[in-house]
Amino acid sequence: MLLEIDFGNTRLKWRLLDVHTSELKATGTAVSGDDLLVALLKSGCKKLDFCRICSVRTTADDAQLARLVENRYGVQPVFARSEDRLAGVKNGYLDASKLGVDRWLAIVAAFENIKGACVVFDCGTAITTDYIDAVGEHLGGCIAPGLKLMSSMLRNCGGLAECESGGSMGSMVLGRTTQVAVRSGIYGMATGLIKEALELAENKLNADFTVFCTGGDAVLVKQVIPQAVMVDDLVFQGLAIACPYIRS
Repeated sequence: MLLEIDFGNTRLKWRLLDVHTSELKATGTAVSGDDLLVALLKSGCKKLDFCRICSVRTTADDAQLARLVENRYGVQPVFARSEDRLAGVKNGYLDASKLGVDRWLAIVAAFENIKGACVVFDCGTAITTDYIDAVGEHLGGCIAPGLKLMSSMLRNCGGLAECESGGSMGSMVLGRTTQVAVRSGIYGMATGLIKEALELAENKLNADFTVFCTGGDAVLVKQVIPQAVMVDDLVFQGLAIACPYIRS
């Protein structure tokens, strides 16, 4: 079996693939490495041939997760890193290693899908936007707080409930309770960012381009840009490109 892990800021996403056919066997989320091992046990995973990881966590967190996997399955995980070039894409950061690896993998996967100009929205803990031109040059990007993060900043406003992830937020309204008013404001800020990002893409790319969106709140991008392509596993696609399994 082949284990893929996306170790994010707030949760750990994982999936198991058949090592020979790449067929998806199981998938899920966990809050810690220990929870991951429990989930893998429940899925019937008794043996691993390979493990690859995309992580935006600390070096200590990465080391702890790697130890858990190695101690349980005897496999040393391979971690993806942001590089200067990969699969026809040129990293646009002044220091390539400083670009978040999850963003980098999504960028690489998006370009690999169409071999042309594209914009990548990743809507999770943060909302990130990255721009890639027709020849694979990453032009840079933007980062803003995600829906839940914006909501948590105003948690003390009249018992505000957090924005639900993964669902339609509707539209801006004139709130007559604090909760509705804050939700409306967050929606306006997020959709305004998406509209500005689209205008920037039209200005910078000067060509036809494809909009990709991924992450727990990717549906928000679809609300604003109906033609956007939702790809749930975009980071995992990039992870497979960066850390291929080579059969011995």
